[in-house]
Amino acid sequence: MTKTEEFLMAMARKASLLLTLGAGTVFGCAHEGGGAAPATASAPADAVAQAEAGGPLYGQFCAKCHGDGGQGTDQAPPVVGPNALPLDPPATAKGRKTQFHTAKDVFDFVGANMPPKGPKPTLDQYLNILAFDLKANGVDLSGKPALTPDSLSAIVLHP
Repeated sequence: MTKTEEFLMAMARKASLLLTLGAGTVFGCAHEGGGAAPATASAPADAVAQAEAGGPLYGQFCAKCHGDGGQGTDQAPPVVGPNALPLDPPATAKGRKTQFHTAKDVFDFVGANMPPKGPKPTLDQYLNILAFDLKANGVDLSGKPALTPDSLSAIVLHP
């Protein structure tokens, strides 16, 4: 089993025991080096379903730089764990200049900048990935409708 598969299984176990989550795509705009990825067949019904759909997408679009477990690498910071998604950009941040008060702040930054090369996720895929990351970081999205760009401001990461 690969590290990505192990990570996804661990997150699925955590989801069933602790929380439910589900967001995961930002906006799929074409940038230099690649266009938007194809849209998913159907949008998840709620935030939990988004998070479940976001796991494989994280592996596809994010793990190469952020690590199979979201732990961060020499190429990119962690997106899971105690040092993930801090309010202020780390001193070593190359592109991030904004604070992450809400999930919308993360969404806006990621949608404009990630991944830096290659195909970009679609809007729905970005929301699914974000839901997956939020859930992996302990944000309880159970009972919430599917995340949208407009609903992300209500998810406060740092007051």
